[in-house]
Amino acid sequence: MSLPPAATAAKVLVIDDDKDLRYSLRRALAGLGHQVLEADSGETGVALAKREQPDVILLDNRMGGMSGIETLQMLRGAQPQAMVILMTAFGTTQTAIEAMKFGAYDYVMKPFDQAKLITLVDKALGARRDLANAGKAGRSLVNPADYKEGIVGSSEPMQEVLKSIGQVAASEATVLITGESGTGKELVAQAVHKNSPRAKQRFVAINCAAETETLLEDQLFGHVRGAFTGAEKEREGVFEYATNGTLFLDEIGDMPLKMQAKLLRVLETGTVVRLGSNDPRKTDVRLVSATNKDLNALIARGEFREDLYFRIKGAQVQLPPLRERREDIPRIVQSAVARAMKAMGREHDPLPTVTDAAMMRLTSYHWPGNVRQLLNVVQNMAVQAMGEASGPELTLDTRHIPDDVRVGDLPEAEEATPAASLAGTTLEQIEKRAIRETLRLTGGNREQAAKLLGIGERTLYRKLKEYGVR
Repeated sequence: MSLPPAATAAKVLVIDDDKDLRYSLRRALAGLGHQVLEADSGETGVALAKREQPDVILLDNRMGGMSGIETLQMLRGAQPQAMVILMTAFGTTQTAIEAMKFGAYDYVMKPFDQAKLITLVDKALGARRDLANAGKAGRSLVNPADYKEGIVGSSEPMQEVLKSIGQVAASEATVLITGESGTGKELVAQAVHKNSPRAKQRFVAINCAAETETLLEDQLFGHVRGAFTGAEKEREGVFEYATNGTLFLDEIGDMPLKMQAKLLRVLETGTVVRLGSNDPRKTDVRLVSATNKDLNALIARGEFREDLYFRIKGAQVQLPPLRERREDIPRIVQSAVARAMKAMGREHDPLPTVTDAAMMRLTSYHWPGNVRQLLNVVQNMAVQAMGEASGPELTLDTRHIPDDVRVGDLPEAEEATPAASLAGTTLEQIEKRAIRETLRLTGGNREQAAKLLGIGERTLYRKLKEYGVR
């Protein structure tokens, strides 16, 4: 395997209890001129980092003794300017967010492409030089907070989202979350809050599209007694109620222009004026906004203020639609099944089985309503299956899938190839394509792909080798 040349020789520390992996990385990195140091535990690695001051640290997440995250926190004190790349075979939401929150440069999933890891090391070295030239210190630590994100997915697009959450959470910057309806923007907002210094304070969410302009202004800023008919006592708005915490403004793209001007004023001055009053009141909130609209297009049409856009977009998190991360769908389905059983008061019963055929259809559907739509479909499937079953064990099959999903549009890749175009295609080509597509839908899981294709794993391995499919 040819590896990219190292930009500059440096000192690299590998902390991993896997002897073979350390050997492989040592050979690859030393061959590029780097000085490679090794440690088989977090404790040894921290001591070595203090003594040797490496430029880049490759850190395994699961080792005997200290975990990778615990080691990472200690490394920030031992060698704050080192670029730490976390290596993990278990990519959970918590790991992804905490890795970035505690100052990791990046993280990679095992097994990884060694050439890509070498490229990542070179990028980390570039970032290390930039920090040294700018005279900057390493990132400050944030005390960990207990949290349960509710975000499900380990696909590459979602890993980027989780990295972004970890990077922005510790700051005080405003955050703009964009993405289609149903992609989980409020979950991301909650994750930002729960991993921020304001985690122990209030998280308050307001939907800007759900109220009239007058009611929205009252909700945001509050009113004094007698401000309008029916205002029998004064009430604080959410800007005051959420002080020291996080305020989440959902669907901010639907906020009326007059309200946009008033919101901008609050963000610029840090004060609010209740309806019917002239007295400004101090407020201190971290603002997180979300929209499913193209704000740049709204600005071009004069429907959204450009100055407000720059105010709310201190950092941006873009959520991918579900159709762009299909490999996450099986895991989301299993999570949704568990949620549905709990909602029906049957959380102690065995979890329902989802047939391969049903999972295949759920995975291949294009999901215009994204995760929200998928959760609703799975809940309806569970309700139907429960109505049919006589015992505690349930099976969710294709007959439980709503008609519009079961016979709905095929994904874009399949729409582009109508059935008629298969005429003249060899069976070998069709079979090769079926294997490729099934592996893509299962995220490379060969066992699951073999089941969906109706063949044994050994047969699948043989065909992969025969067709040269990777």
